[in-house]
Amino acid sequence: MPTVFIFLTAVYAGLGAFAWHCQQQGRGRNYPWKTELPVLGAALTVHGAALLMPVIQDKIIIMGFGYSGSLIVWMMLFIYFAGSFFYPLRGVQLLLYPCAALMLLSGLVFPGKFSGYEITDLPFMLHIGTSLLAYGLFGIATLLSVLTLLLNRSLHRRSFSKLAGFLPSLLSLEKLMFQAMWAGFILLTYSVVSGTFFAEAVFGKPMTFTHKTVFGILSWLIYGGLLLKHSMTAWRGKKAAVWTIIGFVSLMIAYMGSKFVLEIILKR
Repeated sequence: MPTVFIFLTAVYAGLGAFAWHCQQQGRGRNYPWKTELPVLGAALTVHGAALLMPVIQDKIIIMGFGYSGSLIVWMMLFIYFAGSFFYPLRGVQLLLYPCAALMLLSGLVFPGKFSGYEITDLPFMLHIGTSLLAYGLFGIATLLSVLTLLLNRSLHRRSFSKLAGFLPSLLSLEKLMFQAMWAGFILLTYSVVSGTFFAEAVFGKPMTFTHKTVFGILSWLIYGGLLLKHSMTAWRGKKAAVWTIIGFVSLMIAYMGSKFVLEIILKR
């Protein structure tokens, strides 16, 4: 299994290098999707099969640090792959592929502890599934917010860079960012409600206020407030992008941060 993920790390790093090469060549509107997407589709198939193997063989889902990170990476890449057929996602790959390669590499170096959960536990599986999908959507929204900040800086400096020529318009980036955020927020709402008010049905024990719960609720409040203000006042721009990143950092601390501390640092 580690060999597969080493191979996938190299593939995603290669796709990232390919995307940056196209950006440097000024291939914005003529970006070679027909070259990138088939390679990504094949890599996602291999990646998904590797993640699905324990589910098929042992009827469990593994939630250790390395496996969880790999699963979130797959989710983000799949959302990008599927969305590329319907939305102008040019530019996202410049950040997505390097992040995917680094996340897989960190999972290989710090695999964490083995912890398996039976897939027959439907409430728990729904909670985990919606949480991971929300992570993927918020991850894409965060990458779009970073691109928004970069493009916004370029426009304010009135300097036409190769990056600005490669990216879609600022309005397109912001529209995609909020669309991804809305979808993620709906899923996160289910995850937060099921993990707090119905904790006993989901986890088999009453809810306890751990740092994971606190940061999860905090991220929900950040995204909810951001989307509410955007709906009421059409709020967007630099501050909206920054708050999107803050919300994702809070979400990462709630789940991946807690796993890293418990499994890698404290060895629990």
